[in-house]
Amino acid sequence: MNATWVAEHRADPRALENSHRQDPRAFKQALQEALGDQPDDLVLQAWDARLNPGASPTVPWKSLVPGLALAVATALALRLPALWLDEEWFYPRFAPLLVLLGLALHFWAREKSRPRLGALLALATFAVIHVALLPGEGDSVLLALAHLPLAAFAVVAFQFCGAKWRTVEARLDFVRYAGELLILGCLMALGGGVFSALSIALFERINPAAPEWYATNIGVMGAAALPLLATLFHEKVLTRPTGAPALLARIFTPLFLAMVGIYLPFALLGGANPFTDRNFLLIVNGLLLVVTAMTVLSVAERGKAPWRVMDHLTMGLLGLCLLLDGLALSSIVFRLASFGWTPNRVAVVGANVIVLGHVATLLKAHWNFHRSSAQGEVLGRAATLWLPVYGMWAAFVAFLLPLIFRYR
Repeated sequence: MNATWVAEHRADPRALENSHRQDPRAFKQALQEALGDQPDDLVLQAWDARLNPGASPTVPWKSLVPGLALAVATALALRLPALWLDEEWFYPRFAPLLVLLGLALHFWAREKSRPRLGALLALATFAVIHVALLPGEGDSVLLALAHLPLAAFAVVAFQFCGAKWRTVEARLDFVRYAGELLILGCLMALGGGVFSALSIALFERINPAAPEWYATNIGVMGAAALPLLATLFHEKVLTRPTGAPALLARIFTPLFLAMVGIYLPFALLGGANPFTDRNFLLIVNGLLLVVTAMTVLSVAERGKAPWRVMDHLTMGLLGLCLLLDGLALSSIVFRLASFGWTPNRVAVVGANVIVLGHVATLLKAHWNFHRSSAQGEVLGRAATLWLPVYGMWAAFVAFLLPLIFRYR
């Protein structure tokens, strides 16, 4: 590779990109030589700007102040009431609501729509009253507490998308953000855990009660502020996607395909029966949710790229998941007919029907994209079409299911 080659291929962006990935140092040197010969060429100037961006932009600290203040307010709103209330009662009911309310307010501040703020505060007030009045620890109550964060996260998605919440691109942007939030949140939690462990080890030498105080105060408040801090880091510091969710999706799609393809026949031949084995059914349902989420994230990250080998693997995984979901759904219907309706069975059958529809839609979209001249947008529409349905089902389980089963 030399300056002549770069100059000759400046109209072929894929060839330049492949050469840059194969040998970045040689490509950069050849680019500088080519740019010296043709300093007015816009393509070479664009590559030079990409490879030599100059000094990193400074973080606009003033723009961080509202988000940091909201993170502190969220942490205090979670910790202060627990000083007077029973922590085992307060945290499971109110911690997810308060944390996600802070995220929703952060995204509302982008457009500052008064109607949207009024709706958000009304929903938050209703949810707080609802969880405060939930009695006992029946199955329907536990399911409501487990699904309430999912319903609240749907409200966060609505605030994130703003006025464009009906559009596919806005929903895909939220899926990308959710993937980045998961990765950055885990990394920041890992760093915070190391920092906390060292801090506790040091202060324990001074005061033996330091670990307990640190965990109940600093630990709880840090966990409450973590999603907002990760969001601020993603928006203000990185200013662009890390690409980690897409990389993980590319790594784990073939692994999950191999695992499911190998495990399923061995499990069935080994006597595993979802009609009678409840634990096997739970594992299958967890696998379905993970694979569906991973596929949606993979579609969101792929953009409008043409058909590729990874899409064949995704289709194979979706086909196996469709088979698994049909098996799981039939076993749940069998249990309903044999043992009757319970809150757990209602929640599981509803979730399986939604996942079945979502997986079938994704598989059909991949097939149409591969077999016809359909554009890549069909995958984005299929990935986001069912997202509001998940939120509505979570809201049903969180607010109506306990009433239907009388809090049992």
